[in-house]
Amino acid sequence: MTSMGGIIVYKVTERLRGGELFTFYWINHVLRSSFGDWLMPRITHAGGVTASVLCSLFLLLSKTPFWHQTGVHLASSLLISHLLANILKRFVRRRRPYQALEGVLTGIKPLKDASFPSGHSTAIFCMATVLALAVPSLLIFFYGFASVVAFSRVYLGMHYPSDIMIGASLGTITALLMG
Repeated sequence: MTSMGGIIVYKVTERLRGGELFTFYWINHVLRSSFGDWLMPRITHAGGVTASVLCSLFLLLSKTPFWHQTGVHLASSLLISHLLANILKRFVRRRRPYQALEGVLTGIKPLKDASFPSGHSTAIFCMATVLALAVPSLLIFFYGFASVVAFSRVYLGMHYPSDIMIGASLGTITALLMG
């Protein structure tokens, strides 16, 4: 016999899952536009490994002590958050939306690793946090840009909304703790 608590947890979980799928399809289908189809495949790479490494190297090679130290903060935060994200991917092993759902629109070459959490969202929010700590007057710009990159991951069918929310949280918290 199932307990009342178990039934409640099951119903809450199903309600959340339904809301996430609704949100996923709304972003992946309803919000589609020719501008989004052009922009999202380009902007999504800002959260990738190449952009993260280049940003870190640029700062690390700075002759200005402030920017060099910011580069150390960024590189160490990215390293730790990337390791944590990959550990979670190995344990959770969530299939990407285009692998698990019907009719998902993908705009880029699909990835094969696990969906949870979003590595791109982890990296871009890690970078946004470090840069916002360095230049607080640009906080809205950095987090706004990071949000668009994270949004692109759902738009392109690579991640569920919870993947990007946990990735964004992981990147932000890691950067704050490393600061």
